[in-house]
Amino acid sequence: MNEGAGAWPLSLRLVHWVTAVLVIGTLVLGVYVVQFVADTGRRYELTQVHKSIGIAVFALTVGRLCLRAVIRAPRPEPGAPMLLLAAKAAHIALYVLLLVMVSSGWMMTTTTPVRVPTVVFGLFQLPYPLAPNMAVYRIVRIVHVAAAISLAALIALHVAAALTHALFWGDRTLARMWRGGCRG
Repeated sequence: MNEGAGAWPLSLRLVHWVTAVLVIGTLVLGVYVVQFVADTGRRYELTQVHKSIGIAVFALTVGRLCLRAVIRAPRPEPGAPMLLLAAKAAHIALYVLLLVMVSSGWMMTTTTPVRVPTVVFGLFQLPYPLAPNMAVYRIVRIVHVAAAISLAALIALHVAAALTHALFWGDRTLARMWRGGCRG
């Protein structure tokens, strides 16, 4: 397939969409577990899935940042300088929030007095690099929740912006990330 000028490389598109699905899934799962799951056994199982997905998101985000360091981004669609600056700031915020989300979740796991092992997709167990510390746990829990809310809001804004590009402005911004910008 000819991706055309200005298309995002396939590697970055794949990482983008896999990360998007995992992030939305783990945000929904996190809310579901906290708000609706009372059974301790089921809560443990779902929390393991939540933490495993979080570790995968962290790995994908670091991988994506490494790719972005070596792969040049295509030129953005023409637009007002302030909109381009806002888009760049939103993308940086997304990366930062993804890293803060996983880091704060990991800090919660390692500082809680209740030592529940983190078994990533049933394959290996992560160590506890920190000692239990309830004061630190409380702080990072607040950070984790605030980051989750901020990330969900920023994702909604990101989706709204992509749809605005496609439906109202008629440019190729969304198409370039969806299918490489091919026409037709």
